[in-house]
Amino acid sequence: MNNKRAFVPALAVLLILAASGGYYFFSHFKITKQQADQAVVPLPPVLGQGDTTSVKMSFPSNNRIKVTEKTLTRKAGPLGLAESVITEYFKLSANGKFAGIPKDVRLLNLYRDPGQILYLDLSDELRRNFQGDALSEYLLLKGLYESLVANVPDVLDVKILLEGKEIETLGGHLYLKFPLKNLVSYEPEKDEVILDAPQ
Repeated sequence: MNNKRAFVPALAVLLILAASGGYYFFSHFKITKQQADQAVVPLPPVLGQGDTTSVKMSFPSNNRIKVTEKTLTRKAGPLGLAESVITEYFKLSANGKFAGIPKDVRLLNLYRDPGQILYLDLSDELRRNFQGDALSEYLLLKGLYESLVANVPDVLDVKILLEGKEIETLGGHLYLKFPLKNLVSYEPEKDEVILDAPQ
């Protein structure tokens, strides 16, 4: 019984001491704005739907490649950026701005292999709606290739598939069984004509 009587005053004294200590600590301890700013470490931004980025896009225009800056909405990661670039590239045919780009082309799938080749699986509208000669086909592929390689990290080459399958050609002019790099590195207007020496 004496233990219970001694316990109640001891508990009361402890509570009073804790309250006094807490009051003293919080009334004398102040954090300056500079200390508060240093204590908060900002987290790196997480890319998600709705984030934007500035990219350089290459489009066929008047028998040459035109490079423009665009601000795009993108998803997270390099493949999300690639998807945004491809969508923007084929979107321009919808407003009639670039006649060399086929209409209604959809991206069906997208992946990158260990050799840093980006595979684009596109809808068959790319082939069915393409109208143009060899130069138009070359500029279409070159613009797509340059738009992706210039903006997507760790992509060295681009391979086009249609409906999940390899194709031989788009418009009957260029061979597409291989990735695009070697094909679009060729500059037809810069070739020199070498005449045979007179006999």
